[in-house]
Amino acid sequence: MKLQVTLDTYSVEDGIALVRSVAEYVDIIEVGTPLLLDEGMSAIDRVKEAFPYDEILADTKIWHNGARIAQSAFAHGASMVTVLAGATDREVETVVEVAHECGGVVAADMSGVDRTVQRAAELEDLGVKYVMVPSGLRVYEDESLDHDAFHRNTRAVGGMPLALVRNVSRVLSQDAEVAVVDNITLDNLDAVLAAHPGILLVGRAILAAEDPVAAAAEFKRRMEDA
Repeated sequence: MKLQVTLDTYSVEDGIALVRSVAEYVDIIEVGTPLLLDEGMSAIDRVKEAFPYDEILADTKIWHNGARIAQSAFAHGASMVTVLAGATDREVETVVEVAHECGGVVAADMSGVDRTVQRAAELEDLGVKYVMVPSGLRVYEDESLDHDAFHRNTRAVGGMPLALVRNVSRVLSQDAEVAVVDNITLDNLDAVLAAHPGILLVGRAILAAEDPVAAAAEFKRRMEDA
């Protein structure tokens, strides 16, 4: 199981400074979409230079022109790129082919996809390594939502927190794994770990913690124990 931290800042320097203190506990560093939009693929170079031994995920959210985008991301030092799960099968296949040529892997962002479980199985068949699934925890833990809004919003993520994560995990073989994202904290970590994801995507729970190093160390310790 891997711990991924996201650089969703609008400055590479700010992102690197945030992650540097916790890097020893982190397996994957994500160069978020805002950074890629603001600073281009060179942001990947700078993150890779700062963290040469970590895997670097470029959150490219590929929809089309996948070969060109993926080739560029891998050439700049990415280990992994993301493709939108709603992209055509041929587009996904193209990105996977480029990844194999470059020694990288592909993660599929399942946001906004209907038939999520079925599509996850299809994506594995197309060669995707990780399926990024929303935890549902943010909606479930938002006390400001009324009862009807809660059920309306959770329907898209499997009805209850982590249900979709568990359901997707059941249809994947050992060739693909779930990457779970959204509102993962130390308070709900045990429930997340029980769903057996391959990657945990954590942001504010580490980087905005009162003691980021202690938070990252605790995440990693409990992941290893699991």
